[in-house]
Amino acid sequence: MRMQRALGVSLAALVMSAGALSNTADAADPRDGAAARGSAGFGAPDRYIAPTVSYQAPKFQIVGPRQVGRASWYGNWHLGRRTATGERLDTSHATAAHRTLPLYSLVKVTNLKNGRSVVVTINDRGPVSPRLSIDLSPRAADELAMRHDGVVPVSIEQVAAARTTH
Repeated sequence: MRMQRALGVSLAALVMSAGALSNTADAADPRDGAAARGSAGFGAPDRYIAPTVSYQAPKFQIVGPRQVGRASWYGNWHLGRRTATGERLDTSHATAAHRTLPLYSLVKVTNLKNGRSVVVTINDRGPVSPRLSIDLSPRAADELAMRHDGVVPVSIEQVAAARTTH
């Protein structure tokens, strides 16, 4: 019985040490295509270096005129309802409704009260109120820290991913 227990403990220690060694062996080495330091958001690195090519994460460029207006956010009673694109509104995506911007366009919305920004996808039409320029999903409102305020002054800029060169 003692022999089996000792063997089991030894085997467990061996497996754990092998796992620790494999983690240190996988340390970042740019020649092996490992990620360089930095972060482009969502845990992704700014640069990725492969043996023959270096890739740079795309940045967003402003492609349309800047609008200044007021933003509100969809109330919880809208959750699950279909948007103009047919998608269902949920709390996990940063989306918005705008009267004239093309559906599926990417828009940078900046809260002018606190300077926080979020890039949203236009997937609905609205807002209904003529005093508002854009309606934001709950996720986008949280990113802008505006849920408590309800309505805030914002700037709205249409953006697109920049092309990368190799």
